Amino acid sequence: MNSLNNTVFVGKVFTVLNETASTNAYALALLNQAPPPAAGTVIYTDTQTAGRGQRGTKWRAEAGKNIALSIILYPRHIRADGQFGLSMAVALGVCKFVQEAAPQLPVCIKWPNDIYIGNQKVAGILIENTVQGGLLASSVVGIGVNVNQTDFGGLPNATSLCLAAGQQFELIGLVQKLCSFVETAYLALQPDKMTAIKRQYLQNLYQFGQMRRFKRPDDLAVFEARITDVLNNGLLQLTYPDAVTENFDLKQLVWVD
Repeated sequence: MNSLNNTVFVGKVFTVLNETASTNAYALALLNQAPPPAAGTVIYTDTQTAGRGQRGTKWRAEAGKNIALSIILYPRHIRADGQFGLSMAVALGVCKFVQEAAPQLPVCIKWPNDIYIGNQKVAGILIENTVQGGLLASSVVGIGVNVNQTDFGGLPNATSLCLAAGQQFELIGLVQKLCSFVETAYLALQPDKMTAIKRQYLQNLYQFGQMRRFKRPDDLAVFEARITDVLNNGLLQLTYPDAVTENFDLKQLVWVD
């Protein structure tokens, strides 16, 4: 597959690698070349040997059974201090893609942008931005989706479309649909649409408004709070039982099952 025919610009340049350490790392290297890659360039691989996730974690995927790709974008209409809007939009696009692939299953977004089926992770997103003059200059949107993998080495919170839906999926068709959903979400990322995007994001947010347990990384004490908002800068707002609120970034909070 050299190009997608179901999108406006995403995947019109479609690079397939038999194996690479990280599609995001490959895409970032392309951005340092002249001329720069076209907007919407997709880097896809069957085998990713050192995929990366949030907090510097590794994305573990069995070769040939999952989706691992990165999309190069130039979102120069987005302010650097509003870059979490891009994260919300992409998360919504991937969430809707999984919802279509598994329509009978409870699909949601776990803050900031993991995709869950029930209480298990099926997809992850890693966005790496460069900033120039207070605006986003480029973005590499890395997406990993567990599709046909059924063994996760005992990881309790991992699942796949195959495990959840009870059927095998054809990868290339899913890749085309995923790129289309992400493109639609990205094109909707306009200043007058941000309120609607934020509303949809919260509507699809994992355990939003529910009392649940957390702890701080450097503290064994567990506390209870509700997720009551996600701020424009991406911080998660928790509200304690006494109605006091506190905001957290990704490295300041641990979810306790």
